[in-house]
Amino acid sequence: MAKDGTVDYYRQCFATAHGRMTLTNMLTEAGFFKHNKTYEELAVENFMKTILTKTGLFYGSKGFENAYVDKLFELPCKG
Repeated sequence: MAKDGTVDYYRQCFATAHGRMTLTNMLTEAGFFKHNKTYEELAVENFMKTILTKTGLFYGSKGFENAYVDKLFELPCKG
């Protein structure tokens, strides 16, 4: 992750109620929550992963996977 304060800036931006609504909308519009098929859709999804990484909420380093999956299971189940 960046050591230049970027994570702090992104976290402050998206930590507010409006910021979370904006981030949710961005992820939804980018197709983050659906299965992507085209190279263009994958590129947009990867860009959203970059934004999540800059917030400190997503990183590709080993060891994060278990914490991420644990949080997923705290979400309501669709049925």
